[in-house]
Amino acid sequence: MKHLLSSVSQDLVQAADLLAAPSRNRLFIDVRLGEPDEEYESFLDCHILGAVHAQIREVFAAEPSADSGNLPLPDIDRLRQTLLGWGVDGETEVVTYGPSAALAARGWWVLKWAGLKDVKVLDGGMKAWINNGGPVARGDSHPRLQASGVPLVLQPGQLPSIDVQEVETLPEDALLIDARDEGSFQAGAIPRAINLPAADQWTPGATLRTIREISQIYADAGVSPQRDVVVYCGGGVLSALLVLTLSSLGTRPRLFVGSWSEWNKSPARMARSDTKRIAV
Repeated sequence: MKHLLSSVSQDLVQAADLLAAPSRNRLFIDVRLGEPDEEYESFLDCHILGAVHAQIREVFAAEPSADSGNLPLPDIDRLRQTLLGWGVDGETEVVTYGPSAALAARGWWVLKWAGLKDVKVLDGGMKAWINNGGPVARGDSHPRLQASGVPLVLQPGQLPSIDVQEVETLPEDALLIDARDEGSFQAGAIPRAINLPAADQWTPGATLRTIREISQIYADAGVSPQRDVVVYCGGGVLSALLVLTLSSLGTRPRLFVGSWSEWNKSPARMARSDTKRIAV
């Protein structure tokens, strides 16, 4: 029998477990990042019954500035208004899913960072949901949650992050992990980073790999609960998945939200970037 990461994580859930324990105060969020009109049409064509559509750029990120990364943190008041519009309160169970585990993880990370207490990623996404007999729907969605009466209070900063100035001055013993694919990493990366592609952590069926497999990836890279670990990618999506899996295994990493898309906007930082690339 496979040892699933969800067995040790409160942040990852299996479709079968959700279907076995239905809740009237549970909201599914379908998280997308592609071309907005195409993604919305895809959502309308098929989504988990009762799910809402969330384009990362509109919900889980703010407009980028000249100096920021591509997907900076969202405005907290705007995020709260979006959640309230969906019927979310202080007791709502939120489940994110998307075309990839990393997209769902970005939604999970932002919501946990913002202070929501009960947020999970659906392992395997909609494919796993359908394979387990979960109901789907077409067209627009208007969730009708059963409110608990507990008000929604957001307090940003509940997951650790790191800004670009701190990344520039990381101590030598800190472990900096780049979650992009190897080709992107070889084309340019933050000095001293090692490459652990997020895509190595999910199977062809879109479910996350076993505890043993993911633990081995991190052990080979020198990760330990006592070590300072910082993760980044292109814009804070792939790296959010690494935060999810690292957290499940007892490490509390910091996410560099701006990631490579912020780092490479500075000619001075790029001039200091060395040519050494380490693939693990």
